Amino acid sequence: MKLYTSTTSPYSRAIMLAALARGMDGLQLAFADPWATPPELTAANPLSQVPALLTDGGETICGTAYVADFLLDHPLQSAHQAAVAGYAQALLDQVVKAFSLAKFLPEGMAEHPHIPRARAAVVRGLEHAPQLDAHTDDFAMHLLGMAFSYAELRHPALFGHLDAANRAAFAAYQQRPDVRAVGISELEKHPADLAAVRAAIRA
Repeated sequence: MKLYTSTTSPYSRAIMLAALARGMDGLQLAFADPWATPPELTAANPLSQVPALLTDGGETICGTAYVADFLLDHPLQSAHQAAVAGYAQALLDQVVKAFSLAKFLPEGMAEHPHIPRARAAVVRGLEHAPQLDAHTDDFAMHLLGMAFSYAELRHPALFGHLDAANRAAFAAYQQRPDVRAVGISELEKHPADLAAVRAAIRA
């Protein structure tokens, strides 16, 4: 199977971390920039979005929740897991929305009203976020950790709204060898599969 991703995608990184914990080292990785609508990605997913999973049967599964459900064998087994994953996904979507609207704002054009609205949603999302468990391999917690990571990357001025307990947990989470192995700088080396990511963990 092949997972289409980008070097920065927090959604894909959460899936990679959970797949690593399940020993899925043979999962291939294909890197593309979805903002550029590259043909190698749109051939698999015409919407030019990651993650997208090309199955061994030749079907492409799009969307984080659906990729995770198939690849990780229904990882959301409890109401709490589903609640945390749903919250993390919603927070991530607002982080991406606020960033992308500002990124593609034409020069000289007034700020779109959806930008401050999305930023306000990010603030509320950080303030009321579930507590991160820094040490589990639960997919929902990885998605929450990646939501915090992407919020810090794209909106550092807003990141301080995360409460002290979550900031402490996130600091511990960032020091995990597997989390570091799927960091942006490591993924910029374009590992071919999760076996190469695991090799970076052991290095």
